[in-house]
Amino acid sequence: MNDGKTALITGASGGIGYELAKLFANRHNLVLVARGAPKLAQVADELQRQFGISAKAIPIDLTAPPAPQFLFDQLQREGIAIDILVNNAGYGIFGEFAKVSLEDTLGQIQLNVTVLTHLTKLFLGPMIERRSGKIMNVASTAGFQPGPLMAVYYATKAYVISFSEALATS
Repeated sequence: MNDGKTALITGASGGIGYELAKLFANRHNLVLVARGAPKLAQVADELQRQFGISAKAIPIDLTAPPAPQFLFDQLQREGIAIDILVNNAGYGIFGEFAKVSLEDTLGQIQLNVTVLTHLTKLFLGPMIERRSGKIMNVASTAGFQPGPLMAVYYATKAYVISFSEALATS
């Protein structure tokens, strides 16, 4: 049964994000975000048909610095209030830190830390104003330990855990 609330899920076209989208579609309308437009549109269509909910696909590369604000502004213009934010988008690169490209290293930090923080900051304000809303930040067991050959990924997931726990207690 659809409760009329809307969940925004990043990284929704595959993996954990896709599975989370299916779970949230049981009760909520969806805004699905990922880079790949065709796959994302397919997922949105599938979930609309299967669950009878509204599922809006927004293909966007969140690693582009203006992307989080653009996404927020677009939803504001369309009058779509986000009741649940699921920060799921993220990735890791396997390899020795010294051999992983600077672009890949900074890209992981941009998506796994900066974008997650930026989206949380943007969507939290309206949730506080409405006195209603939830945020789910997807981390990893990798965040509980150092990780050789994936140093930056493990470190970014430690940030997600620490940041989320701090927000939950404030």
